[in-house]
Amino acid sequence: MPERPAVPAGTHAASTIEVDFGSFVADSADVNTVETTEGVYRYVSRGCQLTYGWSPSELEGRLADDFVHPDDLNSAQTARRELLTSRFSTTTYRFRCRDGSYRWTESTGRLVEKLGLSMVVSTLRDTHARRAREEILLRQARTDPLTGLANRSVLMDRLHQGLRRLQRTGGGLALLYVDVDRFKVINDSLGHRIGDQLLMTLAGRLAHALRPADTIARLGGDEFAIVAEDVVDEGAALELAGRIIAAGGRAFQIDGEAFECTFSVGIAWTGDADRDPGELLREADLALYRAKDLGRDRAELFDEHLQATAAGRLMTEQLLGRAITERRIVVEYQPVQDLRSDMTVGVEALVRVRETNGRLLYPASFIDVAEETGQLIAIDEIVLTDAIERARRWHAEFPQSGFAEVAINITARHLADSLFPQAVIDRLDEAGLPHDHLHIELTERTLIEASSSAMHGLRALRDAELRVGLDDFGTGFSSLAYLRQFPLDFVKIDRAFVQDLERDPRERAIVQAVVALAHALDLTVVAEGVETPSQLRVLKELECDRAQGFLFSSSKSPERISEMVAGGAFADSGVPRD
Repeated sequence: MPERPAVPAGTHAASTIEVDFGSFVADSADVNTVETTEGVYRYVSRGCQLTYGWSPSELEGRLADDFVHPDDLNSAQTARRELLTSRFSTTTYRFRCRDGSYRWTESTGRLVEKLGLSMVVSTLRDTHARRAREEILLRQARTDPLTGLANRSVLMDRLHQGLRRLQRTGGGLALLYVDVDRFKVINDSLGHRIGDQLLMTLAGRLAHALRPADTIARLGGDEFAIVAEDVVDEGAALELAGRIIAAGGRAFQIDGEAFECTFSVGIAWTGDADRDPGELLREADLALYRAKDLGRDRAELFDEHLQATAAGRLMTEQLLGRAITERRIVVEYQPVQDLRSDMTVGVEALVRVRETNGRLLYPASFIDVAEETGQLIAIDEIVLTDAIERARRWHAEFPQSGFAEVAINITARHLADSLFPQAVIDRLDEAGLPHDHLHIELTERTLIEASSSAMHGLRALRDAELRVGLDDFGTGFSSLAYLRQFPLDFVKIDRAFVQDLERDPRERAIVQAVVALAHALDLTVVAEGVETPSQLRVLKELECDRAQGFLFSSSKSPERISEMVAGGAFADSGVPRD
């Protein structure tokens, strides 16, 4: 092939290059350019007009940097310098369109030596739509979809950054955990749409009450958290919490509905840059619990007393972890007596933790920690498995005894799991156990806070002939009206009403009212904590259906329960030999 003649520098070089490159890039959907190593456009393909509005002639002869967004200019120039040594580069920047707007663009360039000239051949690809989608996804990953506030991951990142800045600046940092008082009542009574609008309004009020540098995030539900830097001491943190509480205290008007709402705030303050962000969040959460326990609509600081509580909770968490691993979760069973037949008709499963020294720990000392740490999931699985297996054995061993029921407690976590009802039904079928042999007990709080989907799950259990009951009635915020609102088969009167039943006429009147309403709604009534014959006598007079307590039996191992059933201890006087 004959050697091509050299082309002198100048305009002829540009036209020759256009012949060499233009023939195969002119119809490309991308924008193709040829630049000098100094960044002057010598050739621009026709696609530029479609994408950016510029005709090729308007760009040729001009510096490429003139069309790069000022904020992206440094990276574009750096890429060009790197290209001179590596001969290839890719960079992303915003390209100025003819109408003055900018579009995100990916530029891939390579250094080409041709006809004695070094030129840069680049392909510009419009990535604006892709970048917009990425920004939307990034925003969704970092923000709460309802309020537009930051989410938990952003909050923890800002908290980590704030602690790092303490190393340089000193001072203090406050983490505030904010909860909307009794939001569940508002949400249920006015509807979820009003509840969502309230949360959005509250988010705006909270943001307005803060300083521009503070970070506010929605952690979920009606819980918010705030990272506030440059908070000199705990007093300043309390002042900030006061502004937050005041913001929530003003009356709301949403869709014609007028109501008031208050905040409870827990505060963790530190001047120590080495603090763990997760530990600070737990401290603020503990302070929030104390604020709610002390009456709500207030702020509480994490202090030495709560520090001791936190240390105890950590020890309990570690103890539970070891007990689960070492199979030291124990299930005992307390008999339930039918007051009409004086027969023991079933038992309630009660969880215990056996310490290494053999001593048993009762739920009051560990159940809250188990729920908060997620360990309750494993514990509940142990209880459910044991209860179904024991019920299967008793059903097979004592088919004619009338001893047939096992009750277990379930939590809000169970109700939130849409798969839970069918999983329980399947396990009963696998065990060959009649569904009505398993009773499900829930606390008032669990029922009141249950979502509509959770209530569907509860109804599914009842439709499958499992029996569902309300435990510890009277200890929460519920009313007698709740007995007709929820899908229930029985209600258990808390021991607090039974304790003074024979001495206090008011307690007798309360129990009488509960029994009368429950019977009107075709519900069975079970009295808890029965300890004396006189309490039993009054309960029978009030036509209470069932009872359990130390008068009949304390909780026992399943083996001991089997011995008592086999020995007839539950079949005669109504007060079995313990």
